[in-house]
Amino acid sequence: MNRIKDFFYNKNDLIIVLLILLLAAAIIYFKIGDIMSYPDTLKESAAQTTTEQTTEVTEATEATDDTDGTSSDEDSSESSSEDSEQ
Repeated sequence: MNRIKDFFYNKNDLIIVLLILLLAAAIIYFKIGDIMSYPDTLKESAAQTTTEQTTEVTEATEATDDTDGTSSDEDSSESSSEDSEQ
């Protein structure tokens, strides 16, 4: 009994260090996929944000064009017909 107790007493620091290393290695091993895929997640998020911003700008531009009541094509044809009448 004393031999076992002395063994753990003498080797306690080494056992704790090994347990910590094993725990850290296990966490890294199981999370390495998430860690390595993080840059792709950032790219997808940035692309989605850019697409949403572009869509918002396009919708805002279309809404502004709709509030005029006329489009630029109609304005140019009206001005050319007025010029020809004079």
